[in-house]
Amino acid sequence: MRNRGRSRKFALAIALALGCSAPARTALAQTNDSPQQGAEPVNVITSAECQARLEALHATFSFTPPVAEGDCAIPLPVRLRALAIGAADIPLTGEPVLDCRLAERLADWIGNVVEPLARHHLGSGLAAIETGPGYVCRNRNNEVAGKLSEHAKGNALDIAAFALRDGRRVAVRPADQLAPAEATFLAAARATACGYFLTVLGPGSDAAHAEHLHVDLGLHGRTTNYRICE
Repeated sequence: MRNRGRSRKFALAIALALGCSAPARTALAQTNDSPQQGAEPVNVITSAECQARLEALHATFSFTPPVAEGDCAIPLPVRLRALAIGAADIPLTGEPVLDCRLAERLADWIGNVVEPLARHHLGSGLAAIETGPGYVCRNRNNEVAGKLSEHAKGNALDIAAFALRDGRRVAVRPADQLAPAEATFLAAARATACGYFLTVLGPGSDAAHAEHLHVDLGLHGRTTNYRICE
């Protein structure tokens, strides 16, 4: 049953990828009739609910103490260490500390979409994902003043590269710096991320995201109907 579900999600991933070239600088507004693959409305889940959701996605994780550092806060943080995909464990090298909802969304996207895309476009499964730390108490783009970053809520993650089981490393870079198959894989992963997260930023969006893929579940307004995909 799990394989059938993953096959359906992979078919959706391929359809999304084929329908999207490298992400343009656009903000995607979705109507209330649109399928809601993005974040659920902000609410508080219990540790038991969090554990059940992450275990169902075969995640290796641990709970960490709630974060309360000035304006920076995560009510239910987890340290996401790895995902079990088939017989393999796929470590997240930064062992990021994340809000449980983002950890769940990442596990779903990586296990059911990114891994199959790697096999399809690159002929090899994932061995590891190089990530940042997730939680960092700071403002956007490390500015002294301004809005609080989604990283400060455990609500964002930066991905620098995907390591493959055959020994290759696919770094997040502009397409003209990559082999054709690698560029196609990254474009497909990036396009499908726009269905799972509310903000996706990468090479070409701005200088700050030239060498990593940023994904987050930060609301743009009061609902989950509006997404930024650049």
